[in-house]
Amino acid sequence: NVEAGEQRGVLAVRLEWPAEGTSLHFLATHLDHRRDERERIASAEAINELAGKLVEAAKTADPKREPLVVLAGDLNATPESKPLAKLAEQWRSASSVPQPTIPVDRPLRQIDYVLFRPAARWKVVSTTVLDEPIASDHRPILAVLELVSE
Repeated sequence: NVEAGEQRGVLAVRLEWPAEGTSLHFLATHLDHRRDERERIASAEAINELAGKLVEAAKTADPKREPLVVLAGDLNATPESKPLAKLAEQWRSASSVPQPTIPVDRPLRQIDYVLFRPAARWKVVSTTVLDEPIASDHRPILAVLELVSE
């Protein structure tokens, strides 16, 4: 933590994808909500480092296998923010234009994302903010991604 606040983390799941001869790492997170971006920037750096280690470990085990990584969650950061710029160094967003997810009753800003890497292995089929104002204080974002063969 940069300052006292809620402990944040990343949930990571690895799925073996035998048909493609690779693995898929799915990461989910919920970053700090406070106005000061320092905690989110540090978290973005940590996520980039974690993803890099996952990719490196997979390549060490089998240099021919390029692991796939998807990151989804409430990043509490707008598209033009420093945390998103840090993540954009290694990730591609499923939406090329902002997809507002908050406030839930009339979304005006995007703070929820689906990101992926490597960019060349994925095709974005669609990205949609679902019309669901009850389940959360955010609208859910649904990204349909298609794996592109090497």
